[in-house]
Amino acid sequence: MGIVTVAMLAGCTQKQEPLKAVIFPGDYPDPTIMRDGNDFYMTHSCFTYYPGLLVWHSTDLVNWEPISRAVQGQSYSIFAPDMCKVGDKYYIYYPSSDGRNFVVTADSPKGPWSEPVQIRVSGIDPGHVVAENGKRYLYTNNGHVVELTDDGLAAAGRNQKVYDGWEFPSDWETEGMWLESPKLVKRGDYYYLISAEGGTAGPVTSHMCVVARSKSALGPWENSPYNPMVHTYSGAEEWWSKGHGTLIDDAEGNWYIVYHAYRNGFHTLGRSTIVESVEWTKDGWPVLAEKDGAKWDNNGFVTDLNYLRDFSNPIMWAKWEPGFMDGTLWTTTAIDKSYEIQAEFDLDADSKAGLYLFYNEEANAGVTAQGDVRFLRIVNNENRMSAWTSTNGTDWTEQISDLDVSEWHHNTYQGFFALRPAYLLTEGAKLRSFSYKAMGI
Repeated sequence: MGIVTVAMLAGCTQKQEPLKAVIFPGDYPDPTIMRDGNDFYMTHSCFTYYPGLLVWHSTDLVNWEPISRAVQGQSYSIFAPDMCKVGDKYYIYYPSSDGRNFVVTADSPKGPWSEPVQIRVSGIDPGHVVAENGKRYLYTNNGHVVELTDDGLAAAGRNQKVYDGWEFPSDWETEGMWLESPKLVKRGDYYYLISAEGGTAGPVTSHMCVVARSKSALGPWENSPYNPMVHTYSGAEEWWSKGHGTLIDDAEGNWYIVYHAYRNGFHTLGRSTIVESVEWTKDGWPVLAEKDGAKWDNNGFVTDLNYLRDFSNPIMWAKWEPGFMDGTLWTTTAIDKSYEIQAEFDLDADSKAGLYLFYNEEANAGVTAQGDVRFLRIVNNENRMSAWTSTNGTDWTEQISDLDVSEWHHNTYQGFFALRPAYLLTEGAKLRSFSYKAMGI
């Protein structure tokens, strides 16, 4: 699994060879992870792609299987969810782009999931915790927390500010404080609060994970002397804007942090999900098992990840909910720096279809199937796009040559999306086949 040997921080103990792996390359941002026995479950921000909140299952933290989509279709963007289990029920809390917070529930992560319930809590990036008195609370950004009802479906108290964050050096290049992503876990006598600071995008050194602890779920919070736990210090590192982390243990007592980051030079791919082993200092603080910023083995890729390229599985596709070009745009997630996509369509006399690289309505490019043209092909070669059309799938006509798409990402167009493979169907058009070929991860 690409195991690496590391030097440990003084005072730490080591239980196993540390894990350091990119488990979801591509557009898998804002990971939330939970463990139930030997099973791990994870979901990510889905923004305006629906069905939303794709839930994944793993037993080893490295290999994952998609098992359900928790939200079928809404009129808002979903970002930064939090997944947990209380009693026999599973919960996913999430904020919307219109300023509200919702929760969906299920008896199994495989679903079916309930319709969303608005919980009347303000703020973004919810983080659920059960306090020492058994009451449930929901943290949001800027250090705020609200008590929930016993069923977790509504606010039961007033909003309180209980944490001010960690003051990072003033000369660090970030987007600002942006205290977000509160994720809480209890270990021994302490609750540990992992927060994001510095802003999600912008400068490559912007983002980070910081740690605080308290013997109460409501504070007062003491910041770690080892902060930040995760951070990108230089544009020369393999992974940029690392942050938005969650601490998680396995059934054997080993600890990890799961976070997201941009691949060096490839903001277009979106934010990938990464896992690293964690050790605990003698004074009770979590630190990375390998020094932050150290060189990665094979850039962190430890498996072939072909299950993330199985686009024959319908669960891997989601619609761009705003619609596009008077049709339905289906998108999926590229995980490679270079790849080829190809599609064949069935059309009637008045219909058309398309194959695209799509960020949003302003930043996209593609080719159209219409009339006798039924086959479309696109190559994205490290952010240089070329595209072809064909009537028979053998003889191809180039329509787009070496188009630079490297600036089609959040820092240019906002939205926190990624440049995604997509196909368009108008009324009367059907997708006959789709293929994705990696050209080097």
